[in-house]
Amino acid sequence: MSGCFSGKPQADVAKSQTRLDLAKDFLRKHELEAAQTESNRSLALNPANDEAYNIRGLVWMVRAMQRNTLKVLLLVACASGFGCFHGKSEKDAARSATRLDLAKDFLRKHELEAAQTESERSLALNPQNDEAFLVRGLVWMVRAIDTQRTLEIEACLTGLDAEATQKDLDMFLRKAEGDFAAAAKLSPDYGEAWSNLGVVANLLENYEAAEKYLSTALQNPMRLFSPGLSRAHLGWSMFHQRKYVEAAKELRQAVQFQPKMCVATYRLARVYFAREEWEKAAELFQMVSDDPSCGSQEASLFLMKTRMQQGLVEDARRARDVCLKSSRQSCIATQCRADGAALGPTASSSTRKQ
Repeated sequence: MSGCFSGKPQADVAKSQTRLDLAKDFLRKHELEAAQTESNRSLALNPANDEAYNIRGLVWMVRAMQRNTLKVLLLVACASGFGCFHGKSEKDAARSATRLDLAKDFLRKHELEAAQTESERSLALNPQNDEAFLVRGLVWMVRAIDTQRTLEIEACLTGLDAEATQKDLDMFLRKAEGDFAAAAKLSPDYGEAWSNLGVVANLLENYEAAEKYLSTALQNPMRLFSPGLSRAHLGWSMFHQRKYVEAAKELRQAVQFQPKMCVATYRLARVYFAREEWEKAAELFQMVSDDPSCGSQEASLFLMKTRMQQGLVEDARRARDVCLKSSRQSCIATQCRADGAALGPTASSSTRKQ
């Protein structure tokens, strides 16, 4: 495995990997001098980095076969895992990478229309570009999340409005699913593609499939953005299948490595709530509810429910009031009002009325 060596500080490991990523990017663009320089720098930082040797060897191979550029380009693409494709020129490979970079930049800015257009242009230039499928899938997923926010948070839609919006949500999720599946098919070791497939399956309430996809993602960590977050999603799929022991194990592990991960902490609390372990559940719900960076109205709802189970009426009222302050028009707020109606006003409200 790349990066395993002794006698070097951890900082050198990270620096070596950064240099290697630069070398691969230069090689993809056929900037051979820069690619060789960066691979040499990577090896200077980590002499045991086998992938850096591989990249530098590919640079020399390209140099040795300059007269047969297209053939070499295909060889390099396949050997380096950049996406093997046929019938396309070297210029198209570079243009595809450029379009993909634009798509990612637009996605970061939440300019979804432009991000989708650029990812499709990237795929037109290189239909085997697995990352372009992933980025287009992320565009569809963000559209789905935005739609869900309209449906459940900004305004708790009902009736025909809710039905029409739900259809849009399902369509976006299905399109995202198709793109993530295409990326995973092109590169079976693409952990991030499998992870995103699992997230979509969770949103579609296909929890058995989600468990399978997310387990596959964790088995392929080299191209996985956040193993901790993927593990939190895996625990959530298990929770919905009532596999509480397995779910708690995955979620505890996620929290252990990232103690302030809001998603994993909230979901572990839900496991404890389902198992009627009220004190454990309350502690974690309180932690998420009190953390402004989490912004979890649902944590306040379940904190209220947990305090009610414990018979702590005043604590339950406080949790209800925090829930109602977050987003008064959301479906969660509606549930807070309904489930907390029997609690009556807070002590401070009663004092003001007197």
